[in-house]
Amino acid sequence: MRRRSVAVGEDVVALPGTVRARTPEETWEAVAGHLPQYGITRVADLTGLDVVGLPVWTAIRPASRTLSTSQGKGATPLLAKLSAVMEAIELWHVEQPLPVAACGPAAEVAPDCPVASLPLTFPCPERTLARVVWEWTPAAGLVGGERVLLPVDLVRRRSQRPEWSPNLLRATSTGLACGNTRDEALLHGLFEVVERDVLYRDALAGGRRRVLIDPGTVDDPHGRAVIEQLGDAGMALEVSLVDGPYGLPVCVAYLWSEDLPAVFAGGGCHSSPAIALTRALSEAAQSRLTAIAGTRDDLPSDPAPVHATAFRPARTAGLTPWPDAAGGFAAAGGGFAEQVHAVARQVAGVTGHEPVAVDLSEGAGPVHAVQVVCPGTRSRIRRSMPR
Repeated sequence: MRRRSVAVGEDVVALPGTVRARTPEETWEAVAGHLPQYGITRVADLTGLDVVGLPVWTAIRPASRTLSTSQGKGATPLLAKLSAVMEAIELWHVEQPLPVAACGPAAEVAPDCPVASLPLTFPCPERTLARVVWEWTPAAGLVGGERVLLPVDLVRRRSQRPEWSPNLLRATSTGLACGNTRDEALLHGLFEVVERDVLYRDALAGGRRRVLIDPGTVDDPHGRAVIEQLGDAGMALEVSLVDGPYGLPVCVAYLWSEDLPAVFAGGGCHSSPAIALTRALSEAAQSRLTAIAGTRDDLPSDPAPVHATAFRPARTAGLTPWPDAAGGFAAAGGGFAEQVHAVARQVAGVTGHEPVAVDLSEGAGPVHAVQVVCPGTRSRIRRSMPR
């Protein structure tokens, strides 16, 4: 596995469990007055609904055309509140009409677009895809920076498409990201694409790409504090580092407890192994609290009774110590622009295709929203993370 090392950049603000281009206080000051613009009517603290105590917040958009509630997690209440708000702002942007630069088949409009390597609803011959008529929107390559065209349907959901539009491309939230700057958003979008592609590859391999970690050996202070908090709340925990071709750490975590005997999962990717780990842990806790709150639109309104499921965490004996598993990765570093370029080149080297990004916000507003598309990568259709 190739692993990269870069120096810390001046535009990166190191925070517990994440890195951003601004402090949380500066970001909240920038976005707070714009919440009505994005249809956000309420931001609420969900943390107290569970015994875990890891901060989880929700942002509510009653007039949403996708999900009316967005959840966010973080090391502090403010970071969790911002996470929820940023996710809601992402969804608002993806609901807005995109500029259409052309309409026609790829063979005529965008002959260099690798349509057969885009996420499809079902397999289709490349020769057929090249003749399908689509609407096209401008995007930018993340290695060379050249202007390219992408089918609008990669971003536009089925409910937003014209009746004549073929349902061949699968629009998902993979790569959808919001940040204080465009480069910050691009980097987090790339990390999400890598995470989901690595977990997809692991699923195809039957889970054999995972290295089970001994949680008690985690030496990152924030990660250790999160693990101790989960243990104090009675959570059974399993953590794995998942091998992938990108040279980036990807972690997956599972939680289970007797008071709510269902398995909750979370994943995370970052150039910093410690941040990848805490993202996976906090996402698992967020998934649990989201189920407890019951307000997310895509949860069943009348769920079946929860039955106790067997959860046998991996035995302590034989587990890999965290320093041994994560020691080969360099800490997060470099400015956001440098990291975007480095990760994009790494992805292109694996897939054979340049990652591209659609700018959803065009620089307007207090934050930047993008959708990163990496042809040749895949993600699971279902949200579950098989254990």
